Amino acid sequence: MDENFAYPERNLWAAARDGLVWLSGPVSERGASRAFRIALHMGGRNVHERRLAMREHPMGRRLLDERPDLCAALNGMATLAAMPEGSLGRAYHTFMDHPETIPGYMLSGLVYKDDWFDTVPMDPELRWAFERWIQTHDLMHVVSGYGADLAGEGLNIYFTGGYNLGISWRTTFWSPFGLAPRLMRPSIGRRRWIGYLREAWQRGDAARRQLPFESVPWEELLPQPIAVARSTLGLAPLADPALDSGQWTDESFFTRTFLASNVDYESVRGVKAAVEAGVPVKQLMRADVDTRGRVEKLARDGAEVDVLMGALAI
Repeated sequence: MDENFAYPERNLWAAARDGLVWLSGPVSERGASRAFRIALHMGGRNVHERRLAMREHPMGRRLLDERPDLCAALNGMATLAAMPEGSLGRAYHTFMDHPETIPGYMLSGLVYKDDWFDTVPMDPELRWAFERWIQTHDLMHVVSGYGADLAGEGLNIYFTGGYNLGISWRTTFWSPFGLAPRLMRPSIGRRRWIGYLREAWQRGDAARRQLPFESVPWEELLPQPIAVARSTLGLAPLADPALDSGQWTDESFFTRTFLASNVDYESVRGVKAAVEAGVPVKQLMRADVDTRGRVEKLARDGAEVDVLMGALAI
């Protein structure tokens, strides 16, 4: 049966190379564009095996048969805003509506830059599954309760190591992704910080044992109360319900040099406006720098989707 499948081979040298680029600026486009490359290089056949596990799970099998468009569901801001107060979808909308939130679809869309993703050997089913998996960055923040501040991003990395990737604490700790949070120095002190990172991984690992990340019907959970969604996932509450990582300062060299000041929020606003107007993320991210900049400016100025798509085609 395996001969019908195509999937990438593990390449740890390539993962290390892209990991260095990522560490040089994790929140810059150049760095962030390497994140999903690292996941594929490190995953190799494991990415294929995660898909096979979906086939064995009743919900995963249904998702593979139906192949819903999670990106469209998460980008429909008007629909999300109309969902019930207290629902996962409304909480996700609130998270995304913040002016300084870098949308997950912008980060995941970077996988299409330079047409690199098109060269990765994958059969259509696996390509659909992987594209679905990488759309969930912001959802992980909402369900986990970890903020979009830098320390919250670090906690979310460890949570997704246990939940999304299903890798061990040790593997998460020593991976390129796990290294970045360890280089941070939040004001709560290193010992307490490492304890929070371990808790984040443990919460993700426990949730994965109840309902594997790959088989979650996110589209059905969005209208549900967020407490119900967390219960469905088997997500344990935070040991410290008052945890507020946004209040922690971090003046370490790594944070000041590589994380603090390299986000182009004008571009973020432009991407948000273009996608919310109806421009497909894939096409926007595949455009050259000049074309994309032109589309972003038009979107910020309120242009309609037909105008934006025309500019994208030039």
